[in-house]
Amino acid sequence: MSKYNVRRAYDLRKLVRNQGIGFAKENLSKFISLLEELYVKIVTDAKAQPSKIVTVMDNYRLSPRDAIISLTCKHYSINAILTFDEDFKRVPWLKVVP
Repeated sequence: MSKYNVRRAYDLRKLVRNQGIGFAKENLSKFISLLEELYVKIVTDAKAQPSKIVTVMDNYRLSPRDAIISLTCKHYSINAILTFDEDFKRVPWLKVVP
């Protein structure tokens, strides 16, 4: 499928770990190419109000960073997240992949 042989989330982790993609400047263009090939869109954090962050932290037992990520997904109407962090499974508007 991919010229980088990435078919699953684990394959991407392995590629980054073993090839240094994302760490060495000479590999940055390869990493950007892979993101484009996989139709990955980079978004900025939603500027959530502190009260909303605290509410999400409390309701779903999340860290501050995970609460901001969750609210950012909600802001951009993103309904699935590729992560190994099982905490996101408690967020009702997100489907965790894998």
